[in-house]
Amino acid sequence: MNAGNRIPVSVRISQEDADFISALDIEGAHTPSEKIRELLRQARLVHTQTRDYGAALHAMEQFFQNAKHGVLYAEKQYGVHSHILARLFELLPDLAATLAADLPAEADLEALKQYERETMRRIVRLADSVLQLAVTGKGAAYDDTVLQQLENTLRLAQIVKQANEAV
Repeated sequence: MNAGNRIPVSVRISQEDADFISALDIEGAHTPSEKIRELLRQARLVHTQTRDYGAALHAMEQFFQNAKHGVLYAEKQYGVHSHILARLFELLPDLAATLAADLPAEADLEALKQYERETMRRIVRLADSVLQLAVTGKGAAYDDTVLQQLENTLRLAQIVKQANEAV
């Protein structure tokens, strides 16, 4: 789009929104106008391409980007690392994009089953990844005792295993 196609729009926003736009860090967008144009582009992408996995994945990666950068910066500052958070930042965009984009608009029963399978694959991948960290234990988290929260999950897994063996 060239500058000749741009249409000026004037809006009044609250001081809170103006402060938000001013503080907003968007790569390649520095002025309030550039930031608002980028926000509109992102909103249009979400609205028009919800069935496109690639677009949904990009949007989810962007959604988590600020948090990921904040965590990495803090980890560097304090000399720590959380494998748990690293894996979540790695796997959650794919899971979210799959949930947002993989279900066809005209879903029949087979499409629903395929959607469920694709989603479940990602959930299992996430669960496996976290459980692997519990096996190694030390050094997986800022506070390794956080992995004790998996005790109930492991008990439930044992119950499921016993129930399946009884069948």
